[in-house]
Amino acid sequence: MGVITLATVVLVSFACQASATSSFYTDNYRGQSIPMGTMEHQQKKNVQQDLLELMGLYSKPKPRANRRHIQSAKNFMRDLYDSLKDMDDQGQAAEDTHIHISSRINASALGLDPGKVEGSDVIVSFVNYARKVPHLRHKRDRTFYFDFSEVSVTEQVMGAELRIYKEVTPGLRFRGQSFKIQLYAFKQRGNSRDKVLRLESSLEVKGDTKGWLLLDATKIASEWTLFPYRNMGLYLKVLDSKGKEYHPRDFGIVGRKGPADKQSFLVGYMAVSPQVLERRARSVRARRWGVPDGISYSDNPYTEYSRHRRSAAGSAWGSSYENLRSHKNCQKHNLYINFRDIGFDHKFLIAPDGYKAFYCAGDCSFPLGIHMNATNHAIVQTLVHLINPDDVPNPCCAPTKFGPITLLYYDDNTSVVLQRFRNMIVRACGCH
Repeated sequence: MGVITLATVVLVSFACQASATSSFYTDNYRGQSIPMGTMEHQQKKNVQQDLLELMGLYSKPKPRANRRHIQSAKNFMRDLYDSLKDMDDQGQAAEDTHIHISSRINASALGLDPGKVEGSDVIVSFVNYARKVPHLRHKRDRTFYFDFSEVSVTEQVMGAELRIYKEVTPGLRFRGQSFKIQLYAFKQRGNSRDKVLRLESSLEVKGDTKGWLLLDATKIASEWTLFPYRNMGLYLKVLDSKGKEYHPRDFGIVGRKGPADKQSFLVGYMAVSPQVLERRARSVRARRWGVPDGISYSDNPYTEYSRHRRSAAGSAWGSSYENLRSHKNCQKHNLYINFRDIGFDHKFLIAPDGYKAFYCAGDCSFPLGIHMNATNHAIVQTLVHLINPDDVPNPCCAPTKFGPITLLYYDDNTSVVLQRFRNMIVRACGCH
């Protein structure tokens, strides 16, 4: 079908049979799932590298921020991930890779703007690094710096928002009053030390408000994506109705020394073009299966030294597969991928630990029943095969419908990334 899936990548990596912890679990064609076996160290490295490239990463990230400062962002992203996982488990996502909110209730509980979420392929929460930037570090709790160096220019910013938490201030000082919270971007003007503030967004808030406040930062985030060198940080002002300015801390806004689960963070909603996603897949295909590298499709692209081990092992799984496959019609079978066993630990991949990829196998022989989901062309090909089996083969059993999976992981800046990946789960099989 011309589509590379994660199941395709990991299946070709299987080369040796063993009884230790396995990376892959599949059908034994008796209604049970069994481990396929373990991989050698080099095989795991190869599989890991291919999966990273499909994700748009070229090495496993090494998060560098203090985990305390990302607790609130991680909690938000985990809640979002869990709501999307519920949708995936119910099969609602089908082949669409975009991130959708299943209900207004979910959106309200997470404080989401459906207009920003709908149509995104990637959601990223950025950590505040203002304390490490010289011109920002002395303006404590008024300034923010979010590193956009990991964001590719191929990612279009659909929306961005700064999330800050406000406590109720003690006493009656601000109760009943209205205040304006303004978000500014630092901009360079002439001399390298000469900086000005440009207003990005404003929010009207009551003095006794408590909870997460969202300030729009879409315009400046789009600018940072295209021109990272223009990123000089953000500045926050709190003004009363007469224009008097207050320190954010005095207004109840939680600063860097506040609770870990109430630290400020920025969320970016990104869209990735289908062409970019396909280029990633083509890159892996060319490197692992490409003819220019002298590798034929009959070779194992991950290792040359394991082929004799597979044949010598005389695997019970292999023999049961060969014996029983011919008695089964085309259908979907279990295939579980264990991410932890191939080296995606919790320091990088937050969730999931693994996933059900499934695969298609079985015969497409005459007669093709309705349950075999055969195309009209497959039916015609089957009839011609019966007349001339030497010239025309039987149709093949292949996926007819795919679904995406969602991964939650850290990048090098310890930003928490939620990303959807297309064509990762086989939803249905049929004869083609």
